[in-house]
Amino acid sequence: MFQILVCTHNSCKRRMAEAVLERFYSLIEKNGLTDVVEAKPSACLGLCHREGVTLQIGPNLYTGVTPENADHVFAEYVLHIFPPRQPVV
Repeated sequence: MFQILVCTHNSCKRRMAEAVLERFYSLIEKNGLTDVVEAKPSACLGLCHREGVTLQIGPNLYTGVTPENADHVFAEYVLHIFPPRQPVV
C-alpha cells in the first residue's frame, strides 16, 4: 500500500493538518484509489520550521501544504503515479 503521511504534531496541527488529512482521505476515495493509496496521520516529520503542513508521499517530504493547495499537491504527486480509477466528478 502506498502511504501518504500527514504530520499532525504540534506545529503542523496548528497549520490545519487535520483538514489536509481529511482532504487527502476524500481525494483518495474520489479517485477510486482506496485499495492502493492510504493517508495516515504521522508524528513529527522534522520540518517544523517550514510553512504549512509537512507530508511524506512515498519516500519524499513536501512542505507548505494547506487545505487550499491539497488538491494540487495530490494531483501533482499522487495521481501521476496512480491515475484515477473512476471518473472524477
